[in-house]
Amino acid sequence: MGTHRFKIVLRLIIILLLGYSGLYILTETPFWLLSLWLLLFSGIAIYELIRSLERTKRELSNFLINIKQKDFLGTYSKNNSNSDELNKAFMLITQEFQQLRKEKESNYHFLQTVVEHSGVPLMVYDEETLKITLMNKAAKELFKRPHLTNLKSIEQLDKHLFQLILKLQSGQKELIKTVIENELLHLSVLAREIKLDDRLHKLISFQNIKAELDEQEIQSWQKLIRVLTHEIKNSAIPISTLTEVINQMIVDERGELKDLSQLQQEDLDDLKIGIRTVQKRSAGLVNFVNAYGELAKIPQPKFQRVHVLELVERTEALLGPDLKRAGVKLTKAVDPALQIEADMDMVEQILINLIKNAKEALVNTEQPCIELTTFIKNHRTVIVVKDNGPGIEAEAMDQIFVPFYTTKKQGSGIGLSLSRQYMRAQKGNLTVTSSPEAGTSFFMIF
Repeated sequence: MGTHRFKIVLRLIIILLLGYSGLYILTETPFWLLSLWLLLFSGIAIYELIRSLERTKRELSNFLINIKQKDFLGTYSKNNSNSDELNKAFMLITQEFQQLRKEKESNYHFLQTVVEHSGVPLMVYDEETLKITLMNKAAKELFKRPHLTNLKSIEQLDKHLFQLILKLQSGQKELIKTVIENELLHLSVLAREIKLDDRLHKLISFQNIKAELDEQEIQSWQKLIRVLTHEIKNSAIPISTLTEVINQMIVDERGELKDLSQLQQEDLDDLKIGIRTVQKRSAGLVNFVNAYGELAKIPQPKFQRVHVLELVERTEALLGPDLKRAGVKLTKAVDPALQIEADMDMVEQILINLIKNAKEALVNTEQPCIELTTFIKNHRTVIVVKDNGPGIEAEAMDQIFVPFYTTKKQGSGIGLSLSRQYMRAQKGNLTVTSSPEAGTSFFMIF
């Protein structure tokens, strides 16, 4: 700005000299005509100075207006302005804005290309107007529509899906079954809230997991069938063998009933033992069937506000004496303000199952300890039951939630399976991690 300042100062000096000279000649000499010319030139110089300042102000104003209107294509001449350095600054700033605009447009097109070619169906809508502002190709293929302008269009396809999308909170995920043009879909729907231009929008991703569920269902059935076959064989084969032996003992070659009074005492004892064994194995098979019925009938959860600390203290009061007798130390680190929406009885039963399992796993552990802790991750409350036992063998990790699978001699094999089903009935999950060094941790995720 040095050159510009010098020009202004020079013009002011010229104006002052012309004005002073004109007034001096007019008042002190008879050359009044010359004084008039000098004063006229002084006025012209003042006018040019004002024009120059106004031109600079106008260019600055136009530049700021262009910035407001996001128009960075304007140019500023250096030939007809005294503010060459200001114009140069204008041009540099304009070029920088143009570069930023190009980068923004490039990033936008890149993001748009990524979204459009993503295999995950994506949709963005305005939460106030329900207007759909973005819908990629995968979403159009999912809903079998070339274009959807408003979220209410989904209501015509499936009312329940429409209501689910509206009620989903940011970070929340739900599973829903829907039929679109006679095709059954199992959709995993995830919502994220975003703010664009001071307006709230919701990004919804859809994932059809029917194929994965079908594959998982087949694997689950295969595991269940293996366990069922194993349990039934354990009862049916001894029953079949013993009934055949008993039949040979009490029926002769002609198929007629023998006179049991003629049997020796040893044979009578074997007969009694055989009948008692058949009765015991039959009762075991009945209990197995009853357990299966219990597993298949999961009650509907009764949701209520549950204080986690109160839940933990109730469970501790119930199991504390048994743990003390077993020499197991129970510690807890629970946020006293933490609350969940859940079925109190179900959650308490899950916690009891997990603590009992942990106690049994600590039988041969020095300084056995069970820790109850809580934390929040991704808007989800997690209750952790951790023991310092030997851990779960790697080959058993994939089987522990399979119904009737157990590594305990006296176990029924339905405790963990029931616990996981209870958690899923409450829209949560039950997971596990284990290692010989760190013990076993069960995570109740709400």
